[in-house]
Amino acid sequence: MRPLFGTLARLAAAGVAAALLARLLPLAANDPFRGTLLLLPLLLAGAHEIARWTVRQGGRPLAPGGTAGELAALGLLVLLVLGRSHLGFKRGDFVLAAALLLVLAGRVARQTLALRPLLGEEGEALPARPSSLFFWLPLFAYLAILPWAAGHHPPDGDEPYNLLITHSLAYDFDADLTNNYAQGDWRYFMDRPIGPQPGDPVGPGGELYSRHNDLLPMALAPAYRVAGRLGALATMAALAAALAWLTLRLARHYPPRRSGEALAAWAVLAFAPPLLLYSSQVWVEVPAALLTVLALDRILALDDRAWKGKDWLGIGLPVLLLPVLKIRFMLLSAPLVLLGWWYGGRQRRAIWLLGLSLVAVAGSILLYNTLLYQNPLKIHSWEEVEPYQHSLASYALGLSGLFWDAAFGLFGSAPVWLLLLPALLRLLRPGRRALLVHLAVLLTPYLMVVVPRLEWYGGWSPPFRYGLVMLPLCAIGLIPLLAERDRPGARALLVGLAAATLALTLLWVAMPGWTYNFAHGRTYLLDHLSERLGADVTRLFPSSIRPRTATWAWPLATLVLLPLVWGSRERSAGRPGRSAGMSAGMSAGIWGIVGLLALAAALPLAAARVSTTVIEFEDPQVQKSGGHLHPDRWVIERPRYRGGWVLRVEERLTAPVLPGGRRVRLVLEAELIRNQPVPFYLDLQAGETLLARWTPHRVRSWRRVVLGPFDWPAGQPLVLVAHGEHPPGALNGAILDRIELQWLR
Repeated sequence: MRPLFGTLARLAAAGVAAALLARLLPLAANDPFRGTLLLLPLLLAGAHEIARWTVRQGGRPLAPGGTAGELAALGLLVLLVLGRSHLGFKRGDFVLAAALLLVLAGRVARQTLALRPLLGEEGEALPARPSSLFFWLPLFAYLAILPWAAGHHPPDGDEPYNLLITHSLAYDFDADLTNNYAQGDWRYFMDRPIGPQPGDPVGPGGELYSRHNDLLPMALAPAYRVAGRLGALATMAALAAALAWLTLRLARHYPPRRSGEALAAWAVLAFAPPLLLYSSQVWVEVPAALLTVLALDRILALDDRAWKGKDWLGIGLPVLLLPVLKIRFMLLSAPLVLLGWWYGGRQRRAIWLLGLSLVAVAGSILLYNTLLYQNPLKIHSWEEVEPYQHSLASYALGLSGLFWDAAFGLFGSAPVWLLLLPALLRLLRPGRRALLVHLAVLLTPYLMVVVPRLEWYGGWSPPFRYGLVMLPLCAIGLIPLLAERDRPGARALLVGLAAATLALTLLWVAMPGWTYNFAHGRTYLLDHLSERLGADVTRLFPSSIRPRTATWAWPLATLVLLPLVWGSRERSAGRPGRSAGMSAGMSAGIWGIVGLLALAAALPLAAARVSTTVIEFEDPQVQKSGGHLHPDRWVIERPRYRGGWVLRVEERLTAPVLPGGRRVRLVLEAELIRNQPVPFYLDLQAGETLLARWTPHRVRSWRRVVLGPFDWPAGQPLVLVAHGEHPPGALNGAILDRIELQWLR
């Protein structure tokens, strides 16, 4: 116990130092770095204790030279943060934040490698109870980024309502939000007011409730009462760290027995997006994944013995809590009961009892919601849970987008997860198919409901929200693949994807608002590049909201090319020695970096050289002299609407055009904004040369207008100018959705 008391004493001393620093730190209360610097003594103490306990448990010590370098870099960056106002840094906060994150990444990487001996020798089974350091290290990383992330992105999407319920439970001890809306209790955790969401249930006496359940807010309420929003976010960080630890524990049930590869897969899950992003957000998907992994781990450990208390806690409690957390997670509870029946052997009576309990819980939820809210599922409409209402195309777009969509997909948030594509082939081999079977059984009902929904992307949330529950099993699926990483193609792919993921992770954490994209088929990053380059970069990336060639080209190309690259072998006779193997590995890594840089350089060049075939008028590379977006960016279920730009009389749009021929036919899709008989017409120009004039009928409906063909002068933009008159007291104009350019050779 003495070492533990020493650790607690040092952490307490660090807490006192942080309290003193709060009085002495020469930074304003609203300075974006203040929270990070105040936490620094605790972070340094935590890093020291993790390294110390790693050695005590049999891990490797950290090299003193590396630690000295980290401290020197950290000290220099702290000085730059304190003196940045005097050094003339303009908009340098995000650069300094990224540099601090890079120091943190270096420390986490070194400490992860030091933990390797704690998982045993190669060929041995992974420990049934991994060291708690596999929980503390992710928690350390999540808490390190928490002040910056919380300060640079207010709660969004479902988060404000989860926090408002938490506030009500913590202070009012109920879930009635009527007084919380009236008193503006949202001000305790955000700056903008919020009101009830469409479809929120109303009690018989006019009480206002949220359609979000109370289980997660109940878990957050104690910490929220003590430390407000930061306390709730710290609890979410602990839940995310627990998920990483439980995933490592779950991995022992699946072959192969490769401790080094298990460590690498655990690190990808814990420290790469999307879990890293969710660690500082309030979403139900993290606790849902935690409960699912906990139950699955206990199910796979079942034998013919009678159930004990830990079995009921490890299986029964998570299965029953999942629908209480969110009713759609009933679609996870039922398959877990099925897996429990399959693995329960002769003790299936307990599973029958659990199944009946689950039916009772589900029935109670439906009855309670019906009596109190007159809405059994607390949803917008029954269409959300009726799979037959959706076409096969909706399923294809949703499933593809869950992984490849540039804004909301897994691969767009962290390219290292593209390794799942070659990993899939390894999981089809005999002896390794159990993981795929478990994925299919667990997730088929769930995906059947959530994939085709118009909000499959998660609506104002970090990427891969609806798929987060499958992420732990996906991470375990990387283990057999990583066992083959010595091939040159594999090394090149690993280094390239890891470097791209590191760069994007620094960007997502330094600018956390950039992960909350809107349902318009673009991303903040691609919008920024399009605006800077004056070219449509977005069209080169897949989107399930705005389907285009890239939507299908990327999945097909990566499904074919990545397994081929991973499986490529070195063309040499004989087996290279150790030094030759290391040299080949370094060479392959360099080629991976070169390939990444070449791809990064080629995409903007391609955007500036590939001929223009479609122009979406709301895109940032289109210059506007006036008008506004349609529909509003905050509209619910935005994919139901045709996106466009409202162009009014005396306003113009200018779009860059890369010609694909000498002549072009223009196909315009537009709608009038009113039916009044007031003159309105639209000029379409190539630069200042008039091509055509469209005078629409006085009917307010979407029109597809074919114009041309015309000769196209090279180097000229497409210009649309609105003319006419405004009716008394109103405006006159049209909603311009898009224009297709059909080039004629």
